[in-house]
Amino acid sequence: MALEIDAQVEGIHREGFCILPQHLPQELMEECNQAFLPIVRQFHAEHADNPNRGPCRHYIPLKLEPPFYDRRIFDDDAIVAILQVVLGEDMSMDQYASDTPLKGSVYQDVHADIGSLFDEEPEMWHPPAVIAVNFPFVDVPPERGPFEVARGSHLLPKSEALAKIEAGEIPLEPLLFEAGDVLIRDPRCLHRGSPNRTDTPRGAAVIGCHRGWFRRERNQESGVMPKAVWQGLSKRERRHLRHYEKWVE
Repeated sequence: MALEIDAQVEGIHREGFCILPQHLPQELMEECNQAFLPIVRQFHAEHADNPNRGPCRHYIPLKLEPPFYDRRIFDDDAIVAILQVVLGEDMSMDQYASDTPLKGSVYQDVHADIGSLFDEEPEMWHPPAVIAVNFPFVDVPPERGPFEVARGSHLLPKSEALAKIEAGEIPLEPLLFEAGDVLIRDPRCLHRGSPNRTDTPRGAAVIGCHRGWFRRERNQESGVMPKAVWQGLSKRERRHLRHYEKWVE
């Protein structure tokens, strides 16, 4: 297992991401999708005129309760091992949300999810302080709004990477997934969302993870956890989800 973990970590450092194929149970993803569909439909009805991620594309916090919370996701040995190698054993998880394009969505601008740690040296490279764990609730073929990524772009100054993408020197590669696949990525790696041309919402979850010393603003809308879930967490989960303790309800 150590060699496999090392290979995945090397992929994150070199390419900006790694993929764990069919790592989460498909039946769990189907449960998540069925629970998520009424949430995204209601959110879209309320925010159709003011979407927060572009036309027909929504970022929606997820509550840490079944089926969205499941120990097979948050306490998975391989996922945790990769995160701890990249971010350190004191890493934590402080964000849980969904990113969902619907029919009518468009290409996003190419972007990174976070900037440099150092305002005075925005182009200086440093190891990742933040890692995103993504997993779709449904299969993601080319017509269902796949995530497009520029491999290795996190290793370049952002202005240089954008220029290379514009010139076609670094392609934007669509990542096609099946429900159960897991994407672990450096959010500095440049990427964009693509249009969903189907009638099926492309629900995908993201767990935001960071080094123990890293701090960022979060509020109750970032996700809450029922008391019964908190009480049932393993010791390792409580350590990783420690920032949620004040939002237990």
